Amino acid sequence: MPDKSGPAAKHHKPRLGRGLSSLIADSAGAKAQDLPQQYVPAAVPAERATDKGEPVQIPIESIAPNPYQARRDFKESELAELANSIAQQGILQPIIIAPGQGDVGKPYAVIAGERRLRAATQLGLQKVPCIIRQASRQQMLEWALIENVQRTDLNPVERAHACRDYIDRFGLTQAQAAQRLGQPRATVTNYLRILDLPEVIHEMLIGGSLSFGHAKVLAGLAGDEERQIALAGVAGRKSLSVRQLEKLAASSQAAAPAGAAAPEPKCKPPYMVDIERQLTTAMGAPVVIKPGRARNTGKIIIEYHGIEEFDRIAQALGVEIEA
Repeated sequence: MPDKSGPAAKHHKPRLGRGLSSLIADSAGAKAQDLPQQYVPAAVPAERATDKGEPVQIPIESIAPNPYQARRDFKESELAELANSIAQQGILQPIIIAPGQGDVGKPYAVIAGERRLRAATQLGLQKVPCIIRQASRQQMLEWALIENVQRTDLNPVERAHACRDYIDRFGLTQAQAAQRLGQPRATVTNYLRILDLPEVIHEMLIGGSLSFGHAKVLAGLAGDEERQIALAGVAGRKSLSVRQLEKLAASSQAAAPAGAAAPEPKCKPPYMVDIERQLTTAMGAPVVIKPGRARNTGKIIIEYHGIEEFDRIAQALGVEIEA
């Protein structure tokens, strides 16, 4: 059975917990997700709006973005795709808004559905279907943070920051946050551990060359930043699966000298760390520079795991090995 845990499977999103709508739905009214897929909203005027989940038509110019929404990175290509879908089928799910929380001159603010609002604006629509919910400033803030955590299109670093922001703003424990988000506590813990990884690994996670699964493996090597960076470089360059990275991390740990704990290493200068990173990328294998005791001396160590990798490294160095 093929291993589906590698970067090629990065489109497999983490399992989400309670939806945002479960927190904002009125028990007396319809929920947004209960609307039929081919629902076409009636042109109900805003003055007839109720707080019972009935969709109404609201002028776009009257709706402001959520003032507590931390994320403002909306990709133009994705908005264009959504706008094209709306042009063909209309807005199938109403935007959820709250009164009295918008900017000056805008009586409403978005709770959920800002991408739909932006796409509709691009199309030049005058009104959009909305469901109005009463919400305090604190509720608006909490819902915005929960939506950030539960968005399926966030990369692992963005999701980790959203979890941390949610916990810090409301003074929650990890267990409390997990319960309110409907996610396992271990999932929340693992996302928070991502924040302790080196910045270069964050960049790889954002770029998609590493997945959440890879990040969990690397986070397990806390305290060994050089090894984390080296292994991340190999995993990204060779498109290793999560299981392959686990094996590589375990074998490199087993190869370390046994016995008493090694003395605390001295911090390497930034330029040397950068050179290690470049060599690791160029070789496609973990490379470590160990300065010697004498001035301008040291070792460059290239790790390999298996005869095929050994041959590849030798070839990269210009060495022809006869069979």
